[in-house]
Amino acid sequence: MFNITTKRFVIPIVSAILLSCAWVSASGQEISPRTLNLEESINIALAENLTVKSAEAGLEIAKQKVNEARAGFMPVLSATGSYTYFGELPTMDIDFDLSAFGLSPELMQMMGMDTPPADEESKSGGIPVGSVDTYSAGLSLQQPLFTWGKIYNNYKQAKISMEASQQAYEAAKRQVTLDVTKAFYGVLLTEKLVNVAEKAVSQVEAHVKVAQDLLDAGMATDFDLLRAKVQLANFKSLLIRARNGLTLSKDSFKNTIGMDLNAQINVAGELVYKPLDLDLDQLIESAMANRPEIKQLKLQEQVGKKYISLAKAGNKPNLALLGNYNLESNADKMGDVFDRDEWNKNWNIILALQVPIFDGLATRARVKQAENGLEQIRIGMEQLTDGVGLEVRAAFLGLRESEELLKVQAETVQQAEESLRIANLRHKNGMITSVELMDTELAFTQAQTNQFNALHDYVIAVAKLEKASASNLD
Repeated sequence: MFNITTKRFVIPIVSAILLSCAWVSASGQEISPRTLNLEESINIALAENLTVKSAEAGLEIAKQKVNEARAGFMPVLSATGSYTYFGELPTMDIDFDLSAFGLSPELMQMMGMDTPPADEESKSGGIPVGSVDTYSAGLSLQQPLFTWGKIYNNYKQAKISMEASQQAYEAAKRQVTLDVTKAFYGVLLTEKLVNVAEKAVSQVEAHVKVAQDLLDAGMATDFDLLRAKVQLANFKSLLIRARNGLTLSKDSFKNTIGMDLNAQINVAGELVYKPLDLDLDQLIESAMANRPEIKQLKLQEQVGKKYISLAKAGNKPNLALLGNYNLESNADKMGDVFDRDEWNKNWNIILALQVPIFDGLATRARVKQAENGLEQIRIGMEQLTDGVGLEVRAAFLGLRESEELLKVQAETVQQAEESLRIANLRHKNGMITSVELMDTELAFTQAQTNQFNALHDYVIAVAKLEKASASNLD
């Protein structure tokens, strides 16, 4: 049974152990790398990439502009209300004798009129005009009836602009998809290069051991051993650079998909060659029909036409219906304001026609501006289609080039691997020098590096061609 003193020491120790275990567990979870495949990486980027978010915000703005333009068809209803207090009311002076009308001084005083002196034979006074407190309220309705297409064309222009923003959003997503694909396969490539460098180091380490054994047996010289050690140092340097390149490629990948650079990640995928049967003309045709950039510019051309229609309507007649309903009260007491008999009511309906006669040729200038803007869009469309065609052609040729190089490198790797196997056997038997063996090792390492680079270039070329042609090549 523990006494109080023992508990004083045991409880803090147990607590410290539990906290330490919890910290280790939390730390283990924090540094546990997250494995991502290409599809997951693209989905993360589409949700977190700032370029995509900006394009999405632009699309939302365009949607609200459609709602704003639609409001032009609706009536506008507004309400007004006011309270006016007159510190001193104006009076209307009367310069004739009021006693002739039977008005006694007491009655005149009750009416708020000045009572003339009793000794004056001619009587005079002033009548106050209005009320100290005035309340008013009103409703106003305005409904456009005919605007020569201004409201309609503005609404159509907003809808087409929204569709153009949708295409800009799609273009941003396609570009981010390509960027993520390049970054993803960049990580895979550097991982392969690290593996090549590690195998090369292991191979040269074995060669150093053989050289040492041959030196001990009197079958080799110090020169052979020194050359082997120099080769080992060179390949270790290559391995260090490859590992550093892997770290950098992972950071670039995390930055592309919008992850924190301190996050620990691995990528799951392979650099795989998939032969494709492609037709250049069909790819160009697909690009012209499906590229978001081309669709966006075509929609902007429609917007340009609507701008011309809006500009032409600038000096055309407008017809609108107006309605007003007003209430006014001159009650002297606040309680009387709620008395319906104290309010004066009036209403009216107005059919208003506005016919511009001369606007200083402003409409003509706006029409010219809109026409020139449309011409700019058409020129831009021609430039874009030429550029897209060239982009598809370049991506297609790049794919074919990387495919041919990949076939060549596959054969080279097989030959270099067999040459290295033979060279190792001959070197053990003292039939070739260490220099010849190291040349063979270097050739094999270079062949592997070239093969993985070619495979990487092929996969990226496929991704570029998919983006350029706006088609799925799987």
